[in-house]
Amino acid sequence: MTPGWLKVKNAARYADVSERTFRDWLKDGLRHVRLRGSIRVKPQWIDSYLLGYEINRDQVDVIVDDVCRGLL
Repeated sequence: MTPGWLKVKNAARYADVSERTFRDWLKDGLRHVRLRGSIRVKPQWIDSYLLGYEINRDQVDVIVDDVCRGLL
């Protein structure tokens, strides 16, 4: 069972990234609260943030085609 609010260390572990990467995400706009100097994040906010980078199959094909064209 995941707690309602995660500190940065546990939030990074939840997302399976380093604390440094997680702090970069915070700077990039990952929703969070600051309570007496402590940053807290809900797991749902992490999931929503990551879904913003979801790529569907069609997008992957376009990216691969663009990269391959750049190699010619």
